[in-house]
Amino acid sequence: MNLLVWDDGRVVRASEYRCPRSYVLQRIHTLGYQATNLGRHIMLLRESSAELFGFMSLCQVGDAERIISRLLQESRVSPRFSCSVAMRLDSRGTLSFEVETPSYYEGASLRAKRLRGAFIHASEPREVCQNSVTVAIDAMNDSRIKGYGDMPLWVDESDNLISRPWRPIFAVYGKRVYTPQQFDSVEYVVAREAISAAGFELVIHSLPVKSLKRMEELFEVDIMGITSLYAIEEHRLLFMTTAQIADKMQPKVK
Repeated sequence: MNLLVWDDGRVVRASEYRCPRSYVLQRIHTLGYQATNLGRHIMLLRESSAELFGFMSLCQVGDAERIISRLLQESRVSPRFSCSVAMRLDSRGTLSFEVETPSYYEGASLRAKRLRGAFIHASEPREVCQNSVTVAIDAMNDSRIKGYGDMPLWVDESDNLISRPWRPIFAVYGKRVYTPQQFDSVEYVVAREAISAAGFELVIHSLPVKSLKRMEELFEVDIMGITSLYAIEEHRLLFMTTAQIADKMQPKVK
């Protein structure tokens, strides 16, 4: 593969690309050279750029579809594999699309590797989508927990679990799935629809840290699939309900 970036009309290698300015970001799930939920991603990018920079992207869905499809083909990504494409709009109004490393499966899925969660105190994000600051904060918090766990579980000053629009988190108890907050993000909407399709009730309710030790399962959703936790401290977690939800999350390639 030769992963590429479309940067305001020019095409460069992803390994050589750097965005030097602040930006807003939407990661888009693609399969068979087709972008899913692209219209909603573009709408969220416009809202975020208007809030952060004072202007909106002029990108249209049809133009983005053509750019993404061509870029995936020229990057030699197999149409049988899911692949995320990062759509960025920077502070000067420059739009780019970056083909990221593909996953070797069709559609969003439950990842084979289950992780152990570790609590980390953080501030609740106010953003509707990712930007250069939230990306840096995520990377910093991921590095902070090394040696304590595999995945940071954000908690606020009251020790309640924090969910983020681009990585919403869910807990399972019985036939109900709990999450601290609802969002307009694609990741949250896709998860909500899959939970309903799998036959489970979704409940919006705060999740104190102490309540997690009674939960049966805990999972986080991003644009490419579900990450299930196997433990929080000494509390072991299952993944049967999570697997059922993952199975409903994305259509398979025909």
